[in-house]
Amino acid sequence: MRSTTRFCMISLQRRYQIRQQSKQAQQCQPCRRSPLFSQFLRSANASIHVPPSYHGIDVDSASMSNFISKPLAKILFSRRSTVDVSVAGIGPSTQKIRSTITATIESGDRTTSMKSQFSVLKQPSSELPTTPIDISVWKISCVELADPQFNVPGNVDLVIGSETYWELHTGRKISLGEGIPWVVETLFGWAATGPASRSATCIPRFCNLSTVDDRLEAALRKLWDMETFQSAPVLSTEESLCGEHYAVTTMRNSTGRYIVDLPRTEDSEKVQGRSRSISDRRFLSMERRLDRDPSTKDSYHQFMEGYVQLGHMQELPGPVDDRIEHSYIPHHVVFKKSTTTTKVRVVFDASCKTSSGYSLNDTLLVGPVVQQDLYSIYTRFRTKRIAIVADVEKMYRQVLHHPDNRRLLRTHYLRCLSDAIATFELQTLTYGPASATYFTMKTFQQIAIDQAEFYRAAVDPVVEDFCVDDLLSDASDVESAKALRLQVTDILSSAGFLLKKWASNASEVLQDVPPEDLAIQPLHDLQDEQMIFTIGLLWADNLRFKVEKYLPLPTAILTKRKVMSYIAKIFDPLDLLGPVIAKAKFFMQRLWALKHDGVLCEWDYPLPDQLQHEWKQFHTTHHILATLQVPRFVLSSVGATVQLHFFADSSSVAYGACCFVRTESAEGIQVHLLTSKSKVAPLSTHHSIARLELCAAHLATQLFKKVDALLKTAKKAARRSNPLENIRR
Repeated sequence: MRSTTRFCMISLQRRYQIRQQSKQAQQCQPCRRSPLFSQFLRSANASIHVPPSYHGIDVDSASMSNFISKPLAKILFSRRSTVDVSVAGIGPSTQKIRSTITATIESGDRTTSMKSQFSVLKQPSSELPTTPIDISVWKISCVELADPQFNVPGNVDLVIGSETYWELHTGRKISLGEGIPWVVETLFGWAATGPASRSATCIPRFCNLSTVDDRLEAALRKLWDMETFQSAPVLSTEESLCGEHYAVTTMRNSTGRYIVDLPRTEDSEKVQGRSRSISDRRFLSMERRLDRDPSTKDSYHQFMEGYVQLGHMQELPGPVDDRIEHSYIPHHVVFKKSTTTTKVRVVFDASCKTSSGYSLNDTLLVGPVVQQDLYSIYTRFRTKRIAIVADVEKMYRQVLHHPDNRRLLRTHYLRCLSDAIATFELQTLTYGPASATYFTMKTFQQIAIDQAEFYRAAVDPVVEDFCVDDLLSDASDVESAKALRLQVTDILSSAGFLLKKWASNASEVLQDVPPEDLAIQPLHDLQDEQMIFTIGLLWADNLRFKVEKYLPLPTAILTKRKVMSYIAKIFDPLDLLGPVIAKAKFFMQRLWALKHDGVLCEWDYPLPDQLQHEWKQFHTTHHILATLQVPRFVLSSVGATVQLHFFADSSSVAYGACCFVRTESAEGIQVHLLTSKSKVAPLSTHHSIARLELCAAHLATQLFKKVDALLKTAKKAARRSNPLENIRR
């Protein structure tokens, strides 16, 4: 067995090393400190002895991340991962995080350890406490403190944030008296928390709140992804293994429901630890929050009772056997006003870290994206006269988990105040586990394969016309639309998937649909639930843009972060708003290059007055987009001659290409914009107009290949004479 080297931080610079002896005998000879009675930080095969007198650990529930000081990170000899993240706290100031490390915190007696990722900062916090505290009258001899010198100001080299905050607490606490702190028990010993003095108006105070804006980064990534063509992805090893696992293990029961098996990683290091205590604490915390909002609490209980009544989770009779491998998943309430059905949803947090530092999601394989991209779905959606949309009810929850997996999907729920907190096991897929989306969409494809012989007209819509749980399909005439609706309904219901919220621009298509299965709103919102930062589209016979809902009025003081968030909310998958979006991208480029005193401006630095004025002028004109109407159907009657015309051009700052559809029939000649793509020229390198025009021509060829392939797919799916038969390119 390879021995583990342990270094004492106090003596490290003098090159002293602790010899590998028995645990009782391990001691740092120069400073006479025993590592058994101090905290450790461990990285790879080296553990660092961290005495409380050298540095402090701040446990902060308001921090979204964990932090470590740069000097301490250097001592750990751990490989750093390069990142570019801004963190913010109270006020507009931000700090840049350039690197992270992964390390393990270990208790002094080595019975408890916790692996976490730490962001490296020069100084995570000022000295804490800010002034010495007199504890002579405190009766704290009844407990053994994790840091006996907590009342003496000292440096803070570690901040443990909310990711692992609740994992540290056992739930026990003792009051020391009115006006003085409590002592709470953690996995590393007892800690003091609360007010230290009643008259502390002149004592310096610090807030260690930190937030990381991952949502803005994700929204901007979506914006840039939409201006590129999605090529066929190359599967990673993990994605390939997940696909093979699905093919080998998936079964279908006697009722037609599909049963899937969780794809576990083969990485021996990723092992789950204890998870019940953190699940208990988060559940009780959620209950306390809901007690302050009776309306939301009632909706939450209705949602959970529906889960139980439908058999999507089952209560375990007590006492629950936790000796076998298991996992408890906390859940929380999400309130969404924009949905027309369930306002309150429950999300299960399978990414919650256990005592080992790994979550359930860390131990699962993640499959590839198997759905068609949104650009393809929208483009085909404009090629036939009759449009049909619907929504799959409780889509994820129609796929069952294998019985052996259900012990990994336990959660807590209190059905009645007079009852004890009960343990339930999830029986179906749900939001949260990393493999859930892949399994659900792969099951759709599997249904089409298994039932193709009986429902030929439904195969292509099931495979190609679903955007998560939304169906966006079309047909050439009413009879074809009716047949498509019936076949799609039957093929999906054979596996337990029910379609609701039907809508069409031809009322005859939906004549025999029960009223409760029709969309509540006459205009169906095409935006799916994962696009809460985007401008959705409405349709009847024309496409329209919902601007006011997703793009509020600009704030009084604009920052780079705020303007970027506004730009990221402009959602236009077909680039029908190309001129508007291009202007926003120009402004974005200027913000990236904006400097103050020779240094690039931070995210929350107020913009100069001139830029503020320019953006507000541009922003306040966006409401005009709500009046813009674009015909959804771009072709013409059966037998018409259809031509595709592609144009490309550039300027010194941008280039683009567009596709127009020209139809010629007895009804006359019509020309419609089908789609376009545009890009801004890079600032880092100067390009000539000639080069940018070549870039535009290349973009036009890419656009042609994409549109041509989509129309061929639509033509093949039609299986009859329609306007697509006579396309000339």
